[in-house]
Amino acid sequence: MAKKFSYRFCALSLAIQASLVSFPLLLPTQSIAAQGNQQTSIRALSDKGIYWYERYRFDLAVQSFNKILLLDPSNASALRWQGLIDLARGDIQAASVWLGKLQIVHGNHPFAIELQQTIALAGEKRQQFAELRYLATSEQIPDDLPQRLRGLLPQAPLGEAAVQIYRLMSSTPEGSQYAKKQIAALMQQFPEDQRYTALLTELGGVAKPSPDNLAKAAKPATRNTTPRATPRPATEAAAAEPAPLPELQPELQPLGTETPVISNFEQGQQLGEQAQQLIQQNDRKAAASVLQEAIDLNPTYPWFRYDLATLLDEQGDAGSQQAAQRLMDEGMSKDPSAEMRFASALLAARQNRGNDALELVNAVPRENWTEGMSALEKRVQYGQHLDSLRALEQQGKYNQLASAMGSNPKWRAEPDIQDFEQSLQQKKQIRLRMSYENAIIDGEEGVSKIDTNEVPLQIDLPLDFERTLFLRADSLNAKSGRVNPATASNFAKLGTTLATDPAISSDRLEQNYNGHVVGVGIQTDQYRVDLGTTAGNYPVNDWVGGVQWRTDLGNGSLRLEVARRMVNGSVLSTTGAVDPLTGETWGGARRNGVSAVYYEAFSPTLDFVGIARANLITGKNIPDNTEVNLQGIVGKTVYQNAGHEVEIAASLFLWSFEKNQRFYTFGQGGYYSPQAFASLTFPITWTGRLNDWSWQLQARLGASESREDDALLYPLNPELAAAAAAQGNPTLQAGGPGGGTSTGFRLALERKVLKNLVMGGYFEIDRSEGYNPDRLQVYVKYSFGDFFELSVPPEGVVPYSRF
Repeated sequence: MAKKFSYRFCALSLAIQASLVSFPLLLPTQSIAAQGNQQTSIRALSDKGIYWYERYRFDLAVQSFNKILLLDPSNASALRWQGLIDLARGDIQAASVWLGKLQIVHGNHPFAIELQQTIALAGEKRQQFAELRYLATSEQIPDDLPQRLRGLLPQAPLGEAAVQIYRLMSSTPEGSQYAKKQIAALMQQFPEDQRYTALLTELGGVAKPSPDNLAKAAKPATRNTTPRATPRPATEAAAAEPAPLPELQPELQPLGTETPVISNFEQGQQLGEQAQQLIQQNDRKAAASVLQEAIDLNPTYPWFRYDLATLLDEQGDAGSQQAAQRLMDEGMSKDPSAEMRFASALLAARQNRGNDALELVNAVPRENWTEGMSALEKRVQYGQHLDSLRALEQQGKYNQLASAMGSNPKWRAEPDIQDFEQSLQQKKQIRLRMSYENAIIDGEEGVSKIDTNEVPLQIDLPLDFERTLFLRADSLNAKSGRVNPATASNFAKLGTTLATDPAISSDRLEQNYNGHVVGVGIQTDQYRVDLGTTAGNYPVNDWVGGVQWRTDLGNGSLRLEVARRMVNGSVLSTTGAVDPLTGETWGGARRNGVSAVYYEAFSPTLDFVGIARANLITGKNIPDNTEVNLQGIVGKTVYQNAGHEVEIAASLFLWSFEKNQRFYTFGQGGYYSPQAFASLTFPITWTGRLNDWSWQLQARLGASESREDDALLYPLNPELAAAAAAQGNPTLQAGGPGGGTSTGFRLALERKVLKNLVMGGYFEIDRSEGYNPDRLQVYVKYSFGDFFELSVPPEGVVPYSRF
């Protein structure tokens, strides 16, 4: 019996061992099949969740990702999406909880990095990111925007953070190139994530689909030959898990059975997927045709319509955008359900038809609103509020801007609003601008030579957000040198007599004067009013001032001015001079007149500037003179990239004076005043910015023709003229034609040394027949607050004598 038991035991043992050996061979087949079914379900649920997430239906998206976590509690993608949904709802704390779960289970997984980065953009980096987002949509986008965006996060952005950052980065040519390259790399790394493909297509890149995707796109949808069924109403779908998106559980079909008939909606879903693949292949025309088929099968389902409408809207032309709107209007006429209204409102918001979007969702009773509708309302209202604030900013109505921001406190915590507040506070900072400038024009010592040293000083004292009181206190040292009797010609070049007259007072041969040009004014973005005077040991002291007004005109602007300004060109015309014989003073010319400057931008790379001036020139003991000039400048940008811009231009200048007043005898004005002058100049200008540096380099080449009338050397005093004639001195200076070629060069640099300190300088030379000025300036600009912007191109401190 024992022996029999032993045999049985051995046989049982062998059977068990055989079973244990064979079990691993059978188990994988069953396990793999089960895992495959589960992965298929997870993928379908994930697609649904993303579908609703993109349409602001966060409630339905959460349901899908919750089901995934029931099947696979540690699913990294679902944990990531739950966090992103909470962020979209504005709940950073809840999103951080999901991030913690992700990191505990998966450590430094790419999905954990993505969620962590997106939380940072909504939290600790929120203010910084909002500032960059605002700059990316501003009129003058900073050239270093891509670098600043790249430095926003410690790692290269992933997922949602990548979508947000690279979309902003593409607003500059350099950033767009870099963004497309990074997105293409992310597509290769995460081929299942359609956000990268969609973003690359949006930015104008070409997505290269994988062979599997190509095969999927080419596979035709199974068509239903039975009568079409109407999908569940959207209001029912919104109440629970949407019936139009069924679970894709695979079923094994017995051999020989027919392919199961699928519903119109399932056909529509297959067509929708096929359309997305065609979009990835950049075949938008075919994608539109496929989506139209899905709509024909399901005319009352809103989201196929919305997908086709957005595809049309992305084409950008007015006809396609109107077709997109008609498509949704047609859906509303067929089924004005809450879901159709929401889809139509999304398109309206996309097309900046905010009032239409609000009207559509407001027709739905509030108790039936979804989270997506609430989010859309908030987004549209906030967008409209921002648009109104930006309009006030562009118009320079900063006081109204501050009032409008304070009248809507529910937006006070938004980053864009905080940016406006920061910008407004910067407008109330006291600022100081100061420079040192040296200008030299060759000429005869004590007569036509001019060597000036100016120290312009301006203090800006904001009165409110719009008006700034400015004070000017410029030092102006104007030196002509000493008249040299030994080299004087045989007629009076300065004053009333011969340079060798023994009655001349020796100290009057010095024509060098020191003093100040002081003034006060009020300016805004729209106007400037100022009043000032010269003060010091100048032979002639007189007042200056003006009123300037500017307005926008479509793509251009117009600036008008009525002013009285100093006439530069010589010591005589600028400060006046002293007669070496009699001690009488004359000169100190002033332009009294009007001017208009018109600017028009024909395109982003082509613009025009037109200038017209008319003046009456007066001064002490000099004849009145009239001046008219016209100038037209056409500029064409020929290169623009990575903070650099190169422009070529053509400038035509026409100039005319009634009298020739360019000489220095008593009664002459000492300023160049041809009766006819025309010049054509071709400047080429390179403007750039890199980090905290900005610069501008310009070279000019031109040609001119001129004519001067004969000039009376003593135009106001016949007695002096007679005395000069009695001594054998001429009383008339012959005029004649003139002109020739001209060249010029200008280099300007500016550096932001501190947040509130900017330093810079420029050097400029001109060379033409009879005119060869050199000018050098170094300057500093300082804010007593926390900010002073870098100017592009560099902007020095214009002396009050040249306002």
